[in-house]
Amino acid sequence: MMQRLRATTWSALAVSIGFLLTEAIMLNGRIRDYDEGVYWETFRALARGEPMFSSVFATSPPGFFYALLPFYLVVHSLASLRAGVLLLCLAGLAATYVLGRLLAGDLGGLVAVLLAVTSSVYWHESTILQADGPSLALSTVAVALAMLAVRTEGRTRNALAVLTGLALMFAVGTKFFGVVAAVPIAIIFFGASRGRGRLVTAAVLGGALGLLVLLVPVIGSPQAAYKQLIVSHLRAGELAHFGIGRNLSYILIHHSLPLEALGLGGALLALLRRDRAVVMPLAWAVVSMIAILGYEPIFPHHLVLLTPSLALLGAVGVANARGIGRPAFVTAAVLVLGTVAVGVAVDTGEAVRTLAPDVHDAEMTAAVRAHGQPNDYWFSDNAYAVAAADRDIPGPVVDTSGQLTMAGLLTIDDLERTRVRYDVKWVLADNGRLERVPGFHAWVLAHYHPVQNLGGPAVIYGR
Repeated sequence: MMQRLRATTWSALAVSIGFLLTEAIMLNGRIRDYDEGVYWETFRALARGEPMFSSVFATSPPGFFYALLPFYLVVHSLASLRAGVLLLCLAGLAATYVLGRLLAGDLGGLVAVLLAVTSSVYWHESTILQADGPSLALSTVAVALAMLAVRTEGRTRNALAVLTGLALMFAVGTKFFGVVAAVPIAIIFFGASRGRGRLVTAAVLGGALGLLVLLVPVIGSPQAAYKQLIVSHLRAGELAHFGIGRNLSYILIHHSLPLEALGLGGALLALLRRDRAVVMPLAWAVVSMIAILGYEPIFPHHLVLLTPSLALLGAVGVANARGIGRPAFVTAAVLVLGTVAVGVAVDTGEAVRTLAPDVHDAEMTAAVRAHGQPNDYWFSDNAYAVAAADRDIPGPVVDTSGQLTMAGLLTIDDLERTRVRYDVKWVLADNGRLERVPGFHAWVLAHYHPVQNLGGPAVIYGR
């Protein structure tokens, strides 16, 4: 037993190290999402002392910035921010292993880790500057802490429950969809054989402590925070309103289907065998699926919300197949390895694309660097190129997404106020987002003149 334990533990550790090494290669890769440029410029603004919400426009809760700002202050680069995301996702991976072992034994921990690290969306989100990966990682840590709490005694039990609430609150404070982890945590606590009320009370106290920390930047500018955190998402959802069919189409993306099918199969097998270990991960998967189907506007990276619960369901399924007999176990092992192989193939393809040079952004970056002085402010809808050129965008307009423009949260008046306040000298209009601001073209020609046409819609304007 101890030899099997050591073998699976070392195997899980080896898998995690492999995950870390392959992800580390991606830290200096090309931009992988528009959000990365926005967040990079947001951290630049925060690092130079601009306050969140009252000055820096932020549609993500403060926890995301709390978690990653220290990394940026140590090394001012996109790679350092991605490294912070990676470390958080590694913590989520460790929590997945703990949950897998507690639910399905030592082999279950290994299976859960294998399925998580090769999940294309988890692999993608582990080195991209977005809030989804860190929020999910903290959610998984919170669930693991809850599982450990019900299995310990005395002060350690209470301390773990407090940490559960704290981790859950920071997951929600990183991205709001972290709240879905409250369901598996509630199932764990209310399923405890004793001391349920004490566990819940301790978790609530931990959550309250986390909330107080998260509210610090909100207290100074509650109206701006409400507009940026709540109104921006509500209006974006109202304007998108593609319906459940579009969300379902994302869930059915071909490279996600193997893990989804394996998780479903594992859940059905465990239910047929009346294995109570399936209850928590199944409820977690169901509530995550409901959240994804109801979320608007939905993007493929939101599917990362399903990864830990599906990985755990797969682990529970393998454990039950092992209990049936050798043929069932061999079949389950083949299905797991097939799912892993699909994930590795997709991840490899993405790595090849990401490590290829991005000629357009390289040209945009060089053009920005060639104009003006390092301390000049810029307006741009290509925040990545401006940040890569070591130039700043004013905090109020770091995000020029079309959703904000359609929602009325980015207007010509906003640009004009910011121009005057920051004495903005340059404009890089690249991908059409600025052009979609009503009246932008007339406004930019009234205050700036074209300096360089960079091909296509890309133009640099100067004073």
